[in-house]
Amino acid sequence: MSTKVVNTIAIVSCVVFAVLMTLHLLPGSLTCDSKTSDDLQEAKARIKELTNELSKFKSLVDTGSQGELKSAQPNIQKKFSPGHENFQEDLGSGPLKLVREKGYAHDLVKLELDKLTDEELLMTMHSYVDNIDVLCRRKFRMGNLGDGGWEVCDDPDVRPRDPCIVYSFGINNDFSFDDDVATVYGCHVFSFDPSMTKMPEAINRSDKVHFHRIGLDGRTYVNAINWSLYTLQDIRKKLGHQGEVIDVIKMDIENSEWPAIPEMTESGAFDKVKQLFLEYHMEKTDRNFLLPKLKAIQLVEKAGFKKFYAHKNPECKFSVEGFPVVRTKCYELHYLKRWLPH
Repeated sequence: MSTKVVNTIAIVSCVVFAVLMTLHLLPGSLTCDSKTSDDLQEAKARIKELTNELSKFKSLVDTGSQGELKSAQPNIQKKFSPGHENFQEDLGSGPLKLVREKGYAHDLVKLELDKLTDEELLMTMHSYVDNIDVLCRRKFRMGNLGDGGWEVCDDPDVRPRDPCIVYSFGINNDFSFDDDVATVYGCHVFSFDPSMTKMPEAINRSDKVHFHRIGLDGRTYVNAINWSLYTLQDIRKKLGHQGEVIDVIKMDIENSEWPAIPEMTESGAFDKVKQLFLEYHMEKTDRNFLLPKLKAIQLVEKAGFKKFYAHKNPECKFSVEGFPVVRTKCYELHYLKRWLPH
Protein backbone atom coordinates (compact mmCIF):
# COMPACT_ATOMS: atom_id res chain seq x y z
CA MET A 1 0.00 0.00 0.00
CA SER A 2 1.39 3.47 -0.88
CA THR A 3 2.78 5.83 1.74
CA LYS A 4 0.15 8.42 0.87
CA VAL A 5 -2.68 5.96 1.41
CA VAL A 6 -1.19 4.87 4.76
CA ASN A 7 -0.93 8.51 5.84
CA THR A 8 -4.52 9.11 4.80
CA ILE A 9 -5.71 6.17 6.92
CA ALA A 10 -3.69 7.43 9.91
CA ILE A 11 -5.14 10.92 9.62
CA VAL A 12 -8.67 9.61 9.30
CA SER A 13 -8.18 7.49 12.43
CA CYS A 14 -7.25 10.60 14.35
CA VAL A 15 -10.27 12.50 13.13
CA VAL A 16 -12.51 9.63 14.22
CA PHE A 17 -10.97 9.72 17.70
CA ALA A 18 -11.39 13.48 17.85
CA VAL A 19 -15.04 13.40 16.86
CA LEU A 20 -15.84 10.62 19.32
CA MET A 21 -14.12 12.54 22.10
CA THR A 22 -16.17 15.62 21.23
CA LEU A 23 -19.30 13.56 21.61
CA HIS A 24 -17.97 12.16 24.93
CA LEU A 25 -17.98 8.63 23.54
CA LEU A 26 -14.30 7.97 24.36
CA PRO A 27 -12.23 8.68 27.50
CA GLY A 28 -10.28 11.90 27.28
CA SER A 29 -7.03 10.03 27.78
CA LEU A 30 -7.11 8.73 24.18
CA THR A 31 -5.18 11.17 21.99
CA CYS A 32 -3.90 11.37 18.43
CA ASP A 33 -0.30 11.29 17.31
CA SER A 34 1.10 14.84 17.38
CA LYS A 35 2.53 14.39 13.88
CA THR A 36 -0.92 14.13 12.35
CA SER A 37 -3.11 16.24 14.65
CA ASP A 38 -1.81 18.57 17.35
CA ASP A 39 -5.17 19.20 18.88
CA LEU A 40 -8.87 18.80 18.37
CA GLN A 41 -9.31 22.17 16.64
CA GLU A 42 -6.75 21.32 13.99
CA ALA A 43 -8.43 17.95 13.39
CA LYS A 44 -11.80 19.62 12.89
CA ALA A 45 -10.31 22.15 10.49
CA ARG A 46 -8.84 19.39 8.34
CA ILE A 47 -12.07 17.41 7.91
CA LYS A 48 -12.83 19.16 4.63
CA GLU A 49 -9.33 18.48 3.33
CA LEU A 50 -9.51 14.84 4.40
CA THR A 51 -12.82 14.36 2.60
CA ASN A 52 -11.01 15.11 -0.64
CA GLU A 53 -8.21 12.70 0.29
CA LEU A 54 -10.73 9.96 1.03
CA SER A 55 -12.39 10.58 -2.33
CA LYS A 56 -9.06 9.92 -4.05
CA PHE A 57 -8.51 6.79 -1.95
CA LYS A 58 -12.01 5.54 -2.80
CA SER A 59 -11.32 6.05 -6.50
CA LEU A 60 -8.22 3.90 -6.16
CA VAL A 61 -10.15 1.09 -4.47
CA ASP A 62 -13.17 1.28 -6.77
CA THR A 63 -11.13 1.03 -9.96
CA GLY A 64 -8.99 -1.81 -8.67
CA SER A 65 -5.87 0.07 -9.83
CA GLN A 66 -2.43 -0.62 -8.42
CA GLY A 67 0.24 1.86 -7.36
CA GLU A 68 0.25 5.26 -5.73
CA LEU A 69 -1.88 8.32 -6.19
CA LYS A 70 0.51 10.81 -7.72
CA SER A 71 0.58 14.54 -8.22
CA ALA A 72 -0.29 15.70 -11.72
CA GLN A 73 2.53 15.52 -14.25
CA PRO A 74 1.05 16.69 -17.58
CA ASN A 75 3.63 14.89 -19.69
CA ILE A 76 2.75 11.42 -18.38
CA GLN A 77 -0.61 11.79 -16.64
CA LYS A 78 -4.27 11.95 -17.64
CA LYS A 79 -7.62 11.83 -15.91
CA PHE A 80 -8.38 8.17 -15.26
CA SER A 81 -11.99 8.26 -16.48
CA PRO A 82 -15.07 10.49 -16.32
CA GLY A 83 -16.31 10.44 -12.74
CA HIS A 84 -12.81 9.93 -11.33
CA GLU A 85 -11.48 13.42 -12.07
CA ASN A 86 -9.32 13.52 -8.94
CA PHE A 87 -7.45 10.37 -9.84
CA GLN A 88 -4.33 10.69 -11.98
CA GLU A 89 -2.99 7.64 -13.80
CA ASP A 90 0.70 7.08 -14.42
CA LEU A 91 0.69 6.20 -18.13
CA GLY A 92 4.18 4.73 -18.13
CA SER A 93 6.46 4.82 -21.16
CA GLY A 94 6.05 1.39 -22.77
CA PRO A 95 4.10 0.25 -25.84
CA LEU A 96 0.75 0.55 -24.02
CA LYS A 97 1.15 4.25 -23.23
CA LEU A 98 -0.85 5.40 -26.28
CA VAL A 99 -3.77 3.10 -25.45
CA ARG A 100 -3.82 4.27 -21.83
CA GLU A 101 -3.69 7.92 -22.88
CA LYS A 102 -6.23 7.86 -25.71
CA GLY A 103 -8.57 4.98 -24.91
CA TYR A 104 -11.43 5.07 -22.40
CA ALA A 105 -12.47 1.61 -21.21
CA HIS A 106 -15.36 2.63 -18.93
CA ASP A 107 -18.10 5.24 -18.43
CA LEU A 108 -18.73 5.60 -22.14
CA VAL A 109 -22.07 7.21 -21.34
CA LYS A 110 -20.26 10.25 -19.91
CA LEU A 111 -18.10 10.91 -22.97
CA GLU A 112 -18.83 13.58 -25.57
CA LEU A 113 -17.98 11.32 -28.47
CA ASP A 114 -18.14 14.03 -31.14
CA LYS A 115 -15.27 15.83 -29.42
CA LEU A 116 -12.91 12.84 -29.48
CA THR A 117 -10.11 12.82 -32.03
CA ASP A 118 -9.90 10.05 -34.64
CA GLU A 119 -7.15 8.41 -32.60
CA GLU A 120 -9.18 8.63 -29.39
CA LEU A 121 -12.21 7.08 -31.09
CA LEU A 122 -10.15 4.13 -32.28
CA MET A 123 -8.41 3.60 -28.94
CA THR A 124 -11.69 3.98 -27.05
CA MET A 125 -13.59 1.52 -29.23
CA HIS A 126 -11.04 -1.24 -28.80
CA SER A 127 -10.50 -0.44 -25.09
CA TYR A 128 -14.20 -0.37 -24.21
CA VAL A 129 -15.17 -3.65 -25.85
CA ASP A 130 -12.31 -5.55 -24.21
CA ASN A 131 -13.00 -4.65 -20.56
CA ILE A 132 -15.76 -5.17 -18.00
CA ASP A 133 -17.61 -2.82 -15.64
CA VAL A 134 -19.19 -5.09 -13.02
CA LEU A 135 -18.48 -8.44 -11.43
CA CYS A 136 -20.66 -11.48 -12.00
CA ARG A 137 -19.76 -13.84 -9.17
CA ARG A 138 -21.03 -16.98 -10.86
CA LYS A 139 -21.51 -17.60 -14.56
CA PHE A 140 -22.16 -20.71 -16.63
CA ARG A 141 -21.37 -21.27 -20.27
CA MET A 142 -24.37 -22.29 -22.28
CA GLY A 143 -23.69 -23.91 -25.64
CA ASN A 144 -20.39 -24.73 -27.30
CA LEU A 145 -17.08 -23.94 -25.67
CA GLY A 146 -16.08 -22.33 -28.96
CA ASP A 147 -18.15 -20.20 -31.30
CA GLY A 148 -21.86 -20.38 -30.50
CA GLY A 149 -21.57 -20.51 -26.70
CA TRP A 150 -22.27 -17.65 -24.29
CA GLU A 151 -21.79 -16.99 -20.55
CA VAL A 152 -24.99 -16.63 -18.51
CA CYS A 153 -24.63 -14.75 -15.22
CA ASP A 154 -26.12 -16.88 -12.45
CA ASP A 155 -26.04 -14.28 -9.68
CA PRO A 156 -29.34 -14.36 -7.73
CA ASP A 157 -30.66 -10.98 -8.87
CA VAL A 158 -30.24 -11.61 -12.61
CA ARG A 159 -30.34 -15.37 -13.14
CA PRO A 160 -33.13 -16.75 -15.35
CA ARG A 161 -35.88 -18.27 -13.21
CA ASP A 162 -38.63 -20.55 -14.46
CA PRO A 163 -40.90 -19.29 -15.97
CA CYS A 164 -38.37 -17.35 -18.05
CA ILE A 165 -38.07 -16.08 -21.61
CA VAL A 166 -34.94 -15.99 -23.76
CA TYR A 167 -34.57 -14.47 -27.24
CA SER A 168 -31.75 -15.89 -29.37
CA PHE A 169 -31.03 -13.95 -32.58
CA GLY A 170 -28.62 -15.51 -35.07
CA ILE A 171 -28.55 -19.32 -35.03
CA ASN A 172 -26.74 -20.42 -38.20
CA ASN A 173 -27.91 -24.01 -37.55
CA ASP A 174 -26.27 -24.06 -34.11
CA PHE A 175 -28.88 -24.47 -31.36
CA SER A 176 -26.38 -25.43 -28.64
CA PHE A 177 -26.91 -22.23 -26.62
CA ASP A 178 -30.68 -22.38 -27.00
CA ASP A 179 -30.91 -26.05 -26.04
CA ASP A 180 -28.68 -25.63 -22.97
CA VAL A 181 -30.59 -22.63 -21.62
CA ALA A 182 -33.89 -24.48 -22.07
CA THR A 183 -32.55 -27.62 -20.35
CA VAL A 184 -30.61 -25.97 -17.51
CA TYR A 185 -32.91 -23.07 -16.63
CA GLY A 186 -36.24 -24.33 -17.95
CA CYS A 187 -36.72 -21.21 -20.06
CA HIS A 188 -38.80 -20.90 -23.18
CA VAL A 189 -36.23 -19.98 -25.81
CA PHE A 190 -37.32 -18.21 -28.98
CA SER A 191 -34.74 -18.71 -31.74
CA PHE A 192 -34.60 -16.40 -34.76
CA ASP A 193 -32.68 -16.61 -38.04
CA PRO A 194 -33.98 -15.49 -41.46
CA SER A 195 -31.00 -17.04 -43.27
CA MET A 196 -32.02 -20.63 -42.43
CA THR A 197 -34.24 -20.92 -45.49
CA LYS A 198 -34.53 -24.71 -45.33
CA MET A 199 -36.34 -24.44 -41.99
CA PRO A 200 -40.11 -23.87 -41.77
CA GLU A 201 -41.25 -20.34 -41.01
CA ALA A 202 -42.04 -21.45 -37.46
CA ILE A 203 -41.42 -24.76 -35.72
CA ASN A 204 -41.09 -26.05 -32.17
CA ARG A 205 -37.67 -27.67 -31.92
CA SER A 206 -38.75 -29.00 -28.51
CA ASP A 207 -41.28 -28.16 -25.82
CA LYS A 208 -39.04 -25.26 -24.79
CA VAL A 209 -37.23 -24.14 -27.97
CA HIS A 210 -39.29 -22.36 -30.61
CA PHE A 211 -37.77 -21.38 -33.98
CA HIS A 212 -38.96 -18.47 -36.14
CA ARG A 213 -37.48 -17.74 -39.58
CA ILE A 214 -37.37 -13.98 -39.06
CA GLY A 215 -34.60 -11.56 -38.17
CA LEU A 216 -33.92 -8.46 -36.09
CA ASP A 217 -33.30 -4.99 -37.52
CA GLY A 218 -33.97 -1.32 -36.88
CA ARG A 219 -37.25 -1.41 -38.82
CA THR A 220 -39.85 -3.98 -39.87
CA TYR A 221 -39.68 -4.85 -43.57
CA VAL A 222 -38.81 -7.56 -46.13
CA ASN A 223 -35.32 -7.04 -47.55
CA ALA A 224 -33.97 -7.55 -51.08
CA ILE A 225 -33.30 -11.26 -50.54
CA ASN A 226 -36.78 -11.87 -49.14
CA TRP A 227 -35.86 -12.05 -45.46
CA SER A 228 -38.54 -10.90 -43.02
CA LEU A 229 -36.95 -8.49 -40.54
CA TYR A 230 -38.62 -7.00 -37.47
CA THR A 231 -37.88 -4.52 -34.72
CA LEU A 232 -37.60 -5.96 -31.22
CA GLN A 233 -40.75 -4.09 -30.26
CA ASP A 234 -42.69 -5.74 -33.11
CA ILE A 235 -41.31 -9.17 -32.24
CA ARG A 236 -42.51 -8.73 -28.66
CA LYS A 237 -45.96 -7.87 -30.01
CA LYS A 238 -45.93 -10.76 -32.48
CA LEU A 239 -45.19 -13.25 -29.67
CA GLY A 240 -47.44 -11.61 -27.07
CA HIS A 241 -44.54 -10.55 -24.85
CA GLN A 242 -45.32 -6.84 -24.45
CA GLY A 243 -44.48 -5.84 -20.91
CA GLU A 244 -42.90 -9.22 -20.12
CA VAL A 245 -39.41 -9.55 -18.64
CA ILE A 246 -36.98 -11.03 -21.15
CA ASP A 247 -34.36 -12.82 -19.08
CA VAL A 248 -31.71 -12.99 -21.80
CA ILE A 249 -31.37 -11.54 -25.30
CA LYS A 250 -28.55 -12.99 -27.38
CA MET A 251 -27.63 -11.24 -30.64
CA ASP A 252 -25.12 -12.45 -33.23
CA ILE A 253 -26.65 -10.92 -36.33
CA GLU A 254 -23.73 -9.87 -38.52
CA ASN A 255 -23.82 -6.06 -38.39
CA SER A 256 -27.61 -5.77 -38.04
CA GLU A 257 -26.98 -4.93 -34.38
CA TRP A 258 -26.01 -1.40 -35.40
CA PRO A 259 -29.41 -0.31 -36.81
CA ALA A 260 -31.28 -2.46 -34.25
CA ILE A 261 -29.75 -0.93 -31.10
CA PRO A 262 -31.07 2.64 -31.51
CA GLU A 263 -34.60 1.37 -32.18
CA MET A 264 -34.51 -0.96 -29.17
CA THR A 265 -33.44 1.81 -26.80
CA GLU A 266 -35.74 4.50 -28.20
CA SER A 267 -38.84 2.27 -28.29
CA GLY A 268 -38.37 1.00 -24.73
CA ALA A 269 -38.04 -2.61 -25.89
CA PHE A 270 -34.90 -2.88 -23.72
CA ASP A 271 -36.69 -1.73 -20.56
CA LYS A 272 -37.37 -5.19 -19.15
CA VAL A 273 -34.29 -7.14 -20.19
CA LYS A 274 -32.05 -8.68 -17.52
CA GLN A 275 -29.06 -9.88 -19.57
CA LEU A 276 -27.93 -8.87 -23.04
CA PHE A 277 -25.33 -10.71 -25.13
CA LEU A 278 -24.09 -8.88 -28.22
CA GLU A 279 -21.47 -9.64 -30.81
CA TYR A 280 -20.21 -6.31 -32.10
CA HIS A 281 -18.78 -6.34 -35.61
CA MET A 282 -16.22 -3.65 -36.45
CA GLU A 283 -14.45 -4.21 -39.74
CA LYS A 284 -13.20 -0.63 -40.19
CA THR A 285 -11.13 1.84 -38.20
CA ASP A 286 -12.05 5.21 -39.73
CA ARG A 287 -14.02 7.94 -37.95
CA ASN A 288 -17.10 7.65 -40.19
CA PHE A 289 -17.44 4.02 -39.15
CA LEU A 290 -16.44 4.24 -35.48
CA LEU A 291 -18.38 7.32 -34.33
CA PRO A 292 -21.93 6.03 -35.05
CA LYS A 293 -20.97 2.60 -33.67
CA LEU A 294 -19.73 4.08 -30.41
CA LYS A 295 -22.90 6.16 -30.19
CA ALA A 296 -24.95 2.97 -30.55
CA ILE A 297 -22.91 1.27 -27.81
CA GLN A 298 -23.38 4.38 -25.68
CA LEU A 299 -27.15 3.87 -25.99
CA VAL A 300 -26.77 0.37 -24.55
CA GLU A 301 -25.09 1.88 -21.49
CA LYS A 302 -27.76 4.56 -21.21
CA ALA A 303 -30.36 1.78 -21.14
CA GLY A 304 -28.75 0.58 -17.89
CA PHE A 305 -26.58 -2.29 -19.09
CA LYS A 306 -23.11 -2.95 -17.64
CA LYS A 307 -20.47 -5.31 -19.06
CA PHE A 308 -19.65 -8.38 -16.97
CA TYR A 309 -17.76 -10.45 -19.54
CA ALA A 310 -15.92 -9.73 -22.79
CA HIS A 311 -14.62 -12.26 -25.28
CA LYS A 312 -12.59 -11.73 -28.45
CA ASN A 313 -13.70 -14.03 -31.25
CA PRO A 314 -10.42 -15.51 -32.59
CA GLU A 315 -11.97 -16.10 -36.01
CA CYS A 316 -11.91 -12.34 -36.69
CA LYS A 317 -8.44 -11.33 -35.47
CA PHE A 318 -6.61 -8.39 -37.02
CA SER A 319 -4.11 -5.69 -36.11
CA VAL A 320 -4.98 -2.12 -35.13
CA GLU A 321 -2.40 0.63 -35.54
CA GLY A 322 -1.39 1.90 -32.10
CA PHE A 323 -2.34 -1.32 -30.31
CA PRO A 324 0.69 -3.49 -29.45
CA VAL A 325 -1.54 -6.54 -28.90
CA VAL A 326 -3.78 -8.48 -31.29
CA ARG A 327 -7.35 -7.27 -31.79
CA THR A 328 -10.44 -8.80 -33.32
CA LYS A 329 -13.23 -7.49 -35.52
CA CYS A 330 -15.80 -9.47 -33.50
CA TYR A 331 -16.25 -8.80 -29.77
CA GLU A 332 -18.77 -10.81 -27.76
CA LEU A 333 -19.95 -8.60 -24.91
CA HIS A 334 -22.13 -9.80 -22.04
CA TYR A 335 -24.21 -7.20 -20.19
CA LEU A 336 -26.54 -7.25 -17.19
CA LYS A 337 -28.84 -4.89 -15.29
CA ARG A 338 -28.37 -5.18 -11.54
CA TRP A 339 -31.39 -3.07 -10.56
CA LEU A 340 -34.07 -4.90 -12.53
CA PRO A 341 -36.59 -6.86 -10.39
CA HIS A 342 -37.88 -10.18 -11.72
